[in-house]
Amino acid sequence: MGLIVRQSLKNALYTYVGIGLGFVTTIFLYTWILDTDQYGLTRVLISAATIGAQFAHLGMRNTIIRFFPLFRKSEGRGAGLLFLGLVVPLAGFLVFSLLYWLFREPVTGFYLEQSPLFTEFFLYVLPLTLFLLYFEILNSYLCSLHDSTTGSLAFEVVLRVLIILNLGLYFFGWIDFTLFIILFTVAYGVQPLLLLAVLLRRGEFKLSSTSSLFRKRVLRGVSSYGLYTLLGGLTTVVVWNVDILMLGAMAGLEKTAIYAIAFYIGSVITVPQRAIERIATPLVASHLQKKNWSEVADIYKKSSVNQTIAGFYILALIWFNADALFSLIPEVYAEGKWVILIIGAGKLFDMTTGVNGSILITSRYYRFDLVANLLLVLFTVGLNLLLIPKWGIEGAAAATLLSILLYNLIKLIYIHVRLSMQPFGREHLQLLGAAIISAAAAWALPVLPLIPNLALTFTVITVTFLLPVWWFELSPEMNRLAESVTDRWKGG
Repeated sequence: MGLIVRQSLKNALYTYVGIGLGFVTTIFLYTWILDTDQYGLTRVLISAATIGAQFAHLGMRNTIIRFFPLFRKSEGRGAGLLFLGLVVPLAGFLVFSLLYWLFREPVTGFYLEQSPLFTEFFLYVLPLTLFLLYFEILNSYLCSLHDSTTGSLAFEVVLRVLIILNLGLYFFGWIDFTLFIILFTVAYGVQPLLLLAVLLRRGEFKLSSTSSLFRKRVLRGVSSYGLYTLLGGLTTVVVWNVDILMLGAMAGLEKTAIYAIAFYIGSVITVPQRAIERIATPLVASHLQKKNWSEVADIYKKSSVNQTIAGFYILALIWFNADALFSLIPEVYAEGKWVILIIGAGKLFDMTTGVNGSILITSRYYRFDLVANLLLVLFTVGLNLLLIPKWGIEGAAAATLLSILLYNLIKLIYIHVRLSMQPFGREHLQLLGAAIISAAAAWALPVLPLIPNLALTFTVITVTFLLPVWWFELSPEMNRLAESVTDRWKGG
């Protein structure tokens, strides 16, 4: 876990800088500078492009991580795999673009009544898809080189700085909304260019299509894995984005904007999870290839404990400051308060189950991920169709929560049956007890203005939750981290 901890800390640093920027951007700049339907449009465009990118990479994002150790061992580098990683997604993007254009009339017709603004900008989905696609491909390659921090820097910091500058230009009236959307799209294009520059500078951008590994048996294995992870990953992305797309069509861009703000706030708790998974996934793949089952089980359990601690702590701070936070932005967004708790609860459960997704997609049982995801898509779409008309944005949040619960329960059971692994232990019961006590203490606090309210809840939750976690050594990694920080502070 040493490498995971070190790079997770760097990822967390970049990510929390990004969260600071994202907080300013999403909570203040977007809400005060853009109309609700304009902000809702940006969310629909990104959700549609995310689904498009997942389809277009044709499974290569996970294939790079899974097969990189094999290519590296044979070639001394992964040039042949990088070649595939660049060419195959290009073909996928061209197919997606053709389909998107051919079905443009039903796509725009779906949004015409509730979200006419989307019909004006629907073609911007294509360049956004291309940029997201190659960012994911190059980031996967860097992660395979055990560099998970450059992608974090590009996504969490550089992208947000560019968007803040773009919002400033629009606020001062120097650009109109059409040019704002153009520059918004270009900002996403900077990310893959930055990763490409890093690879070139390090001498790692080497292409070869004549690798000795390009034999029929190897290509068949790569193709088979890519197909299953494409379908499995596509269904996952659909699940995590279908709420935005369906709200845009069924409830309008204004409701989509309210939901997106609340969803963003509730999803902040996943920052430690993303930081851990970026480096844990390649390590899990390497250990599985070597059949180091104890190492995989150790990563599985430790990721669960550490993510549960971080997830509850952040969620508690967010939820018990929600009223104070909403007082600082346009009143219309306060409608999303309960969405924060619903989404946060779902994300917390996802974090508690550890790196189960990484274990599945990098193991020989990766095909099961497809089965689970196909069932999940049907379940999620059905729930959104049922709950959005009844409860609006809370219905979309509830559909996401139930989907997360079902998806992770299926993966937990399957991994336990197939690999005899499960991430839970007595630490989780102790964490649950500490969480209940901490939440009860925070609930009894008065609501104050944001800064004093944040200081008070921070103190109470830290004392009632983090202090027992440290005292009973529920996470040795966090105790070592605390000791390291303390030693450095004492040393000046």
